[in-house]
Amino acid sequence: MEFTKRQIEIMQAATKLIGDKGIQNLTTKNLAAEMKFSEPALYRHFKSKTQILVSVLGFYKEILQKGIQTILTKDSNSITKLEEIMKFQFNHFVNNPAIVMVIFAETSYQYDKTLSKTVLTILNQKKSMVELIVKSGQKDGSIRKDIDANFISSFYMGAMRFTILRWRLNDYDFDLKKEGAALWKATEKLIK
Repeated sequence: MEFTKRQIEIMQAATKLIGDKGIQNLTTKNLAAEMKFSEPALYRHFKSKTQILVSVLGFYKEILQKGIQTILTKDSNSITKLEEIMKFQFNHFVNNPAIVMVIFAETSYQYDKTLSKTVLTILNQKKSMVELIVKSGQKDGSIRKDIDANFISSFYMGAMRFTILRWRLNDYDFDLKKEGAALWKATEKLIK
C-alpha cells in the first residue's frame, strides 16, 4: 500500500487516539479535532472511518511483514529466527504502544467484514511464516517433531499475544522486553 504523507499522519493520529481513548472514541469528528482540521478535510484523504482503520491495519501488516521477511532471509537456524521474531514484535510494541489497541481490538471489528477480514489476513500471514520456520526446524531436528507445527505456531503466537495484552491491560506497567525474554526462554524449552 502506498500512502501519502498526510494519510500517514492521519493514521498515526488515529492510532494515538485509539491508544489514548479506546477504539469506541475513534470518530471522524474526534480524529479531525485531533488533526486540527475539519471533517470534510479528513474525507479528502480517506472515504470513511473503516478505510482509516483498514489502512492502519495494512500499514502495521507491512511493517510486520518486512520485519519478519528480514528475519526469514537471515542465515540462522529456526530457533534463532523464532526468537528474533518474538524480540522484533515486543520491541515494535514497546516503541509503538498505541498500536496494541488497534491490533487487539478485533472483537470491535467482528461486525465489520472488511475489518475482520483484514485482521484475519494479518493473523494468517504471521502464522504461515511462523509455521514455515517451525517446519524447517522440525526437519533439521532443532524443534520437536512430536507436536504438529500448526499447534506449536498457535502456542507461540498465543503466548506472545497474551503477554502483550496483559502488558496493555496493566497500563504498560512492566518491562515488556524483559517479560518477552523470559517468555522466549520458556518457549524454547517447550519446543526443543
